[in-house]
Amino acid sequence: MRPHPTPRPALPTVRRRGSVPLVAAAALVVLAACSTGTEPPRDAAADPGTPTALASAPVAMTALEPSDCLTDGVAYAEVGSGLGAARVAWAGSGRHGVVLAPQLRDDVCQWAGELVRLAGEGYLVATYDWGASGEVGLRAALDVLRTTGAQDVALVGASAGGTLAAGLADDLGAVAVVALSPPSENGGVDARAASNDFTGPLQVFSSTDDPQVPAADSALVARQDASSVVTEVPGTAHGIELLAPDNPHADHVRATIDTALEQGFATGATG
Repeated sequence: MRPHPTPRPALPTVRRRGSVPLVAAAALVVLAACSTGTEPPRDAAADPGTPTALASAPVAMTALEPSDCLTDGVAYAEVGSGLGAARVAWAGSGRHGVVLAPQLRDDVCQWAGELVRLAGEGYLVATYDWGASGEVGLRAALDVLRTTGAQDVALVGASAGGTLAAGLADDLGAVAVVALSPPSENGGVDARAASNDFTGPLQVFSSTDDPQVPAADSALVARQDASSVVTEVPGTAHGIELLAPDNPHADHVRATIDTALEQGFATGATG
């Protein structure tokens, strides 16, 4: 992480819609206060509706015009710089953060609907464009969440995004993981349970006739214990397709995501 360069880039414009709880406006106040290296005015700091400066400066952030797939209340920005930069979309509020990792070479539109749904359930939620590196994007999304108040973070990913979520969960301090059709290994990341020390709730979904990733390969990501479950459903749906409106298992997948998040945050490092 590093402070904003001088002059400071414009901050993301946040469009509002009352149905979605927003963190973006508050987060941007934090960014502005930290980027100058100064404390907020005393009267502002005393106002419970105004965030105070963080102990360390946030990542550099440059505003972007929101994609048409992002609804009102979702902020969108390029986070970081150079090879470490990634485009991140986020919404919601609170200390429980969720990163939604897209499939290989996909973007924020893939998880846009779930981002808004989970933000509406009280989480601080981010997703990202895969860009040159999905891992860079995931870490940038985590930076945004932690900068804007998340104390515990859960990871949900589709396909290669699921590999990142499961394979990096322990290193990134995640409290729960849900992986949809994850390859057991991808891009140098080994998500096999036998190769990882993550012990939190871990849910893996796959389809019996997935044409891209065999169900048997995804099953290697799940542990053999009560808090790790692999669910194999009939059909050919892969990754994010498991949440498609016409998928008969979509409601079950969403319910499982919600349960894993509740369990993870209930037993997370900060409670």
